[in-house]
Parts: sequence; structure tokens; C-alpha cells
Amino acid sequence: MANVAKFLTFVIIIMAAAWGGLWWYAEGRMQAGVTEWITTTAAADHAQITYDSLTRGTSPMAASVTLTNLRFATGPDSPVPITVTLPSFALEIDAANPLLLIVKLPQQINFTGARGDASVTFGGTQVNYQIDPQAIFSPSVRPLRNGQANAQNINLLASGGRLQVLHIDTFQEQGSVNEGAATGQSAATATAALQGIALSPLLTKLGGLPFNGQVAQVGFTVNINGPIRGGWQGLVSSVNAVPASDRADRQKLVMHAIHDWAAQGGTAAGSFSFTVGPSTLNADANISFDPNVQPVGTAYVTANHLDALSAGVTAAYPQTQTAINAAQAHLSPYLSTDPANGQVLTLHVTYGAGAVSINGNKVGVLPEVNWVMLETPPPTAPGDGSGAATPPAN
Repeated sequence: MANVAKFLTFVIIIMAAAWGGLWWYAEGRMQAGVTEWITTTAAADHAQITYDSLTRGTSPMAASVTLTNLRFATGPDSPVPITVTLPSFALEIDAANPLLLIVKLPQQINFTGARGDASVTFGGTQVNYQIDPQAIFSPSVRPLRNGQANAQNINLLASGGRLQVLHIDTFQEQGSVNEGAATGQSAATATAALQGIALSPLLTKLGGLPFNGQVAQVGFTVNINGPIRGGWQGLVSSVNAVPASDRADRQKLVMHAIHDWAAQGGTAAGSFSFTVGPSTLNADANISFDPNVQPVGTAYVTANHLDALSAGVTAAYPQTQTAINAAQAHLSPYLSTDPANGQVLTLHVTYGAGAVSINGNKVGVLPEVNWVMLETPPPTAPGDGSGAATPPAN
């Protein structure tokens, strides 16, 4: 019996030592990852990122790092200088779920600009990412593949927090990245939704906004399929290696990557929804490419209760009546009415082979995509600041 007790004690000591080493290693990787991210982000965006302190956690049941007063200041060339301050920012991995990275945001994020201060407050947030197991011991592997974020009771405040500008009931977002996606496989996905968006009653009254200045919901989804040569991380790194002022070279890199993706069977699809007042708009679209790497796809758009929406807008802003009448006349071939949905817009768009059709009728020509021009744009004309057409000095 004594030998069994000694063996169990030995096993417990070994396990505790192993866990302690793994905990220390994990916190070291997290700290190194945070500092590297700050360095690369600041260099790529020509921004200043500072913080007061960075500390590791002390609980053996969680690996964590915490930064205090994390500040993002735009670079000197930014057209809108602004500083964003997070009083605290933490990353945590719990022992009970070692492949889940938890991001802890503060309840308030502050913004300081030339025209004053603002802040965003949260009633609650939850942000986490799934960790790729291969990244635990391999720094070259992208560690974060899937993530999601949720926030409730979001408020945008101005004038030092004295004036509420905007309120959002909830925000939800999730996404994933697959660096090794092949043809037909998902390379990246994103889904986001906002519920209960409303301007403050004061601004609504001052602006005479219809529908009480409220938008019931906004949502979108994006799904990109097919291989990205070098992966998303490689593309971002390549673009960031080019100075932000060199827009032409950055465009060349991005357009070359898009052309390569399209030529390898890349496809994409997305959807969008929007509800304001009595009307809801829904749209979805997809795109693929023919053997000549020319776009082919469809789009479907519907919107209901447009009569009630128009009535609400013109009641608030009578001067819009002429523009609304013109829009309705232009869209009249695609409008219908029924008791349940009021005035309804229905558009079924198809494009490809040089043509664009709506609801089965050709309405225009689809111009050919000139990839060479996109990847190597010609010098621009004088007056745009490029100096391309400036005569050489004698």
C-alpha cells in the first residue's frame, strides 16, 4: 500500500511539474505574441501603439496576460488623427478549455481627436478564438482560425460622455480563415448582425428623423472559396511591407492575388439584410469565373412595404418626394403590390458572357475585366498628385 501511495505521489508531482511548465510556456507565447502584434501593426499602419504595463497572470488554472491603458494613435500622415484608449486589455486561456483564447475587453473604450472626445460603452462583451493545435509548438502556424464576438447594450457617447449619440442592443460576429483552402473549399467566412440600432431621442427630434431614428436590424454574410496563394496572412504581410503611401504597388499586389484566386477556381457569395420602419430589404449574390477569368454570377434583391417606407420618408422630408417619384418610375418594371407585403421590389440579376439581365430581360452590357490594366495601372493624369505627366526638368 505504501508503494502505491508513493507511486501516486510521484505521478501527481510529475503532472504538476508538466502543467506548470506548460502554463509558463503558454504565458510566454502569449506575451511574445502580443508584443510582436503591437510591433508589426504599428509598423504596417505607421501608428503609435503604447501601453503602461504588461503583466502575466498568477493563477495556475489560467494562462493570461493583461495590458493597462493600451493606446492606438494614428500616424502623422493620417487625414483624421485619433487616439483610441483601452483602460485594460487581456488574453486568457483556461485549463478547462486549453484551445480557446478569451479576449477580455473593457466596459468602455475612449476616443480622442482634434474635434473632441468620444467613448463607446458596453453592457457586456464576449470575444474568443479557437486555437489551432499545430500552432502550440510551431510559431510559423497561424494560431487563430475561428472566432466570434458578442456585445450587448452598446452606447456611443460624445462630449466627454455627456451626450448619447447612438445605441445598439446587440452585436454578433463570427468568422473563420482557412489558409490551406483548395478549390471548392472555404478560405474565409464572416457573419455579422446588429439589432436595435437607434439614434438618441434628442438627435432624432432635432433632425426630424422618420421611424424614431431607429433601424431594427442590419446583417451580412460573406463566404470566399478557393486557394489564396501564400495564404491570407502572407497576402496581408506582403501588402503591409509596401509603404502605405505607395498605393499603386499595394494595388498591384492585391489585384494580382485576386486574379490568381479567380484563375484557380475562386468563388464568393454574400448576403445582406436591412430593416428600417416597415420595410425589410434582403439581398444575396454570388460570383465565379469562366475559363477566360471573366465574372459570372447572380444576385437576388427583394424589399417589401416600400409604399409605407416612402410615405414615412416624405412625411419627414417633403423635399424628397420628387426623387422618390423618379426612383419609383425607374423601378416600376420590378415593382408589384400584395396585401401582405405592400409594394414589393423584386430583382433577379444574372451577369456573364458580356451581358446583364434583370428578371430574364437583358438590360445592359457587362464590360470585360482587363486584368492587365488592373494589375499594372497606367500613370495617372496631372492634377492627382502623382506627377506622372509633369515634364522632366531641363
